[in-house]
Amino acid sequence: MSMKHERGITSIAKNGLELLSRILHTSGSYPVAAAALGLGAGVAGLYVALRAGTSSSSSVPCVSDSDRDDSSQVVCYVGGLHNLGNNCFLNVVLQALASCTSFLPYLRSILQSKHLFVVDHTEELPLVHALILLLQELSIIRDGKVVLSPKGVMSAMSLYTSNFNLTRQQDAAEALLHLLTSLRSEVLLGYVPHGSSVSNVTSFASRVYKQEVGYGLELDQWKKILFGPFDGTLRSMLTCSSCSTVLSMDHEHFDCLPLLPVLDKNGDIIDACSLVDCLRHFSTVEFLESYRCDRCWHLSALRYMSLKSERDEGKINKLRFCVNYDNCSCSNLFQKDEILWSGLSRATKQLTLNHCPKILCIHVQRALMSVTGEFVKHEEHISFPFILDLYPFTKSASTLKNEYLFQTKPSVSNMSFVPHMLRVMQGTTSAEEIGFQKINLGSASEIRKEISHESQENSNSKDTFISRKNCMYSLCAVVEHYGRYGGGHYAAFRRAPPVQDHGLDLEGSKRTGNSKWFYVSDRQVLEVSEEAVLSANATLLFYERI
Repeated sequence: MSMKHERGITSIAKNGLELLSRILHTSGSYPVAAAALGLGAGVAGLYVALRAGTSSSSSVPCVSDSDRDDSSQVVCYVGGLHNLGNNCFLNVVLQALASCTSFLPYLRSILQSKHLFVVDHTEELPLVHALILLLQELSIIRDGKVVLSPKGVMSAMSLYTSNFNLTRQQDAAEALLHLLTSLRSEVLLGYVPHGSSVSNVTSFASRVYKQEVGYGLELDQWKKILFGPFDGTLRSMLTCSSCSTVLSMDHEHFDCLPLLPVLDKNGDIIDACSLVDCLRHFSTVEFLESYRCDRCWHLSALRYMSLKSERDEGKINKLRFCVNYDNCSCSNLFQKDEILWSGLSRATKQLTLNHCPKILCIHVQRALMSVTGEFVKHEEHISFPFILDLYPFTKSASTLKNEYLFQTKPSVSNMSFVPHMLRVMQGTTSAEEIGFQKINLGSASEIRKEISHESQENSNSKDTFISRKNCMYSLCAVVEHYGRYGGGHYAAFRRAPPVQDHGLDLEGSKRTGNSKWFYVSDRQVLEVSEEAVLSANATLLFYERI
């Protein structure tokens, strides 16, 4: 039996046995449902039972006994969570948040903020209060099993997510985004600014606004409260390959980084696909053909004017110092038949990380649209490391690559000149042969540097360098989904907090410390080995900055 086929059978068996276990532990009478499911999962259940070495238990976990961590003789647990009606998608998110050691202190800092006008935390900040109470309990390592209730968090979330039913099957990544958005909404409702509002500042046209004392401190506090540990920023940069100038630069906020798996020509995930492969695919340079670049036109037009026998300094200076390339009147300097610009150049587009969050959540998007227009979930394994280095996918690393990429001989822009002028610019005919005075205004690279100096200076002044030490992350939770797209069950692997001795091998992919890992499926909790964690078919990955 092939490894991929064996993994598929194991996944089906785990899913069926998990659902059967949930039915057996639910109060009420479900004899027909249990019988039907037992008939369908009988063969698969026997397969897993034989692998696990037991077939007598009525409650079979989704991981076998071989995955248990026997390195420690002391059995310990973290709290499980009640399933209050198909809310396993929220339970795994809460378990993952409990494993992130910086999230609970962030919630506590909200309550301690002097910029929140709150009298009763329970009534005015119900979600913050409920999360703190539950995550504190989930962060405790116990010598016995305990099952907690997420009802308080669900009730608080329902105040902000009326269109997101927390008692129906939902997507775990979407649940995380709803929770973080609800948290921001709640904090903003209680936020009190230090000074006057924007409407008061602009109410009088002649009023000169004086920055009040404490404004800088207020801004820092506001950023700490509003921008939480999950907040990151992506940068999308469009660069002309001909003149090496930045055509556009957009920034986009994210709480959860979506990554597509790398597919082969048949639409399947490639063999031995890794998380790093997905990150490389996400940040790879995309080449765009036939892209309009107005700067290339100005550069070539400047060279054309410089070759004319009669220099028009006014026109040359207007071209040289023009900064509003896409909305200027420089084209009116020439006659219609003098320069026929095709307006097409080659450009590159790249997505990079502009700001790395303190807690990085990665959503591996396994549900992809098939040729028939239906979403199909891909079950292939995607490996992931315990220690993740994000620096190669940041803007700082990208800048170094681009400096090397654009150290090439500049070419004449893709323009259409009258034939005799094109021959001059290509060097096949001298200017003297057609009656022009030859004028040397420097190389094309020098002109390019000068014509884009101001815009590049402004861009660099706003840019910040990302240090490599701020890009090292340690795995703290993995969320796995069983079943087909649109249904099934969620479970989580989570690290036991706190980790006092990281024992990290930054060059390797394994944790060398004594961290404990747990497999949590609603109320079921089982201590597992690191090998069991690495074998998971991850849907969500939670990393925390080291």
